[in-house]
Amino acid sequence: MKTTHPESHSELVKRQAHAAVKEPAPPPAARQKTLHESLQKSQVYPDESQRAREITTSLAKMIVKDLQPISIVEDQGFRHFMKVVDPRYQIPSRKSMMTGEIPKLYEHAQKTVKDSMQSASSVVLTTDMWTARTTEGYLTLSGHFIDKDWQMQSCNLATIHVAVQHTADNISELLKKTTDEWGITSKVHAVVTDNGANMVSAVRKTCWKHIPCFSHTLNLIVKDSIKADTSLESSLEKCSAIVRFFHHSTRATDKLKEVQNQLNLPQHKLIQSVDTRWNSVLYMIDRLYEQQQAITTTLCLLGRNNMCLCDEEWSHIRQASDVLRPFEEATKEVSAEQYVTISKVIPLVCLLLQKVTTSADQGNSLASQLAAQCKRRFQNIEHNHTLAASTFLDIRFRNIVFSDSANVEMIKSRIITEMQALACAETQSTRHEAAATASTVTQESPAECSSSKGIWQEFDSRVLAFQSNRTANTDAYVEMRRYMEEKVIPRSEDPLVWWKKNETTFPMLNKVAKKYLGTIATSVPAERLFSKAGEIISQRRNRIKAENVNMLLFLNSNLRLQ
Repeated sequence: MKTTHPESHSELVKRQAHAAVKEPAPPPAARQKTLHESLQKSQVYPDESQRAREITTSLAKMIVKDLQPISIVEDQGFRHFMKVVDPRYQIPSRKSMMTGEIPKLYEHAQKTVKDSMQSASSVVLTTDMWTARTTEGYLTLSGHFIDKDWQMQSCNLATIHVAVQHTADNISELLKKTTDEWGITSKVHAVVTDNGANMVSAVRKTCWKHIPCFSHTLNLIVKDSIKADTSLESSLEKCSAIVRFFHHSTRATDKLKEVQNQLNLPQHKLIQSVDTRWNSVLYMIDRLYEQQQAITTTLCLLGRNNMCLCDEEWSHIRQASDVLRPFEEATKEVSAEQYVTISKVIPLVCLLLQKVTTSADQGNSLASQLAAQCKRRFQNIEHNHTLAASTFLDIRFRNIVFSDSANVEMIKSRIITEMQALACAETQSTRHEAAATASTVTQESPAECSSSKGIWQEFDSRVLAFQSNRTANTDAYVEMRRYMEEKVIPRSEDPLVWWKKNETTFPMLNKVAKKYLGTIATSVPAERLFSKAGEIISQRRNRIKAENVNMLLFLNSNLRLQ
């Protein structure tokens, strides 16, 4: 057609094109969608849906509890994981998390902590300062108290960026400002810090009682004692050199593992001591003594015979380990937050003195130094009223751990005075109400007495005052006598459980007990936050703002997962 009849062919092509425009091709036959296609094309959760809110809240809690960087919401692996878990969930941006969901958690946690702090009758603070990897100074403050159910409670109150000099005046101002914000300034019973001069002076400026950290004091005792024992210090320097050698040489480390295998010894790594932690010295020499044969063999095989310890040096560090171990046990004993620790200080000091004195009598030079340091730093420890009252009001110890009965009588006298003051404060507020009630009764008396109403009213007020004073004075003595008649409980039992059971038996003494037993023995809770803060101010978050450091640390410590 195209060759023989070109005109007819052209017209035919035009007609076909025109018909194609008017009548499009029919669509393909419809088919049912697969499950995968349905999920892929389904709409995402609306932002206000309950499921989306639950996932977002859980994501925020995971970030603060596991100290994850906020940028995790942008990580490729995490986004892929969430896509597999629930393709319909839209992951919020990091800005949305930091300005929306996490601040909401912070406000809720703040309210919960504030409510619990308001119900406390007295609060003890622990505080310390630290420097972040960004060379910024921070002050951390935590609160501790016994709640109405006789449970020890601890909470992180604030982590404050200190941009000014770390002087006593500046620190005390920050402490008072923080407690004012929480509304607990009048409830603060004592503050536990290390022995730093600026911290001690700062607490004294606030007029709160200062309690030196027991663990920090033990640290100073051990470090000073080791420094005074020159022969032991020389042996420890050789121990540190051995550990450094194996840490810096892959060949030596591999050879040590090989020898450990041959000798059927556990393949434990050697531990290096740290100047700021005395117990790291104990861990180092314990590990070296455990691996003595493997270490000596490896050093000889590597031609490092000069580094080997002689028998006398091995004997020296073994004796040091034996005498230091009770100090490590005492440190762990008082570093808890969930049970009473302050009442153990006096008993532990007595036990430590007994042990080091016995070892010193056997010729242990380190034990002699430790005994001298303990006597110097813990001199007259039974005269420290907070420590003594806490021990006395712990039914496990009461008066049986005191070396001087005169100290017990002095403690009892001061506690009775405190009970009387509490009783007077309580009756003072109700005295006027009682007087008003007596006046009403007088007005309703028989008519023949109405003329002498004023005389009887004065008399009733005097009788009421006499009864109030008598009750405040005598009830305190009665409760104290009753407490002294109680049987002590085993050391393994919880004194707070005992006080909860006997709360009604000792209506005034239990309030004093709650005040003293709620004190903690160390500033370890504040120091534990340092390691957490190190995870927050990490390489991935080295530009984090100071207020966000406080918010994330607060949530990490105080948020309860449900």
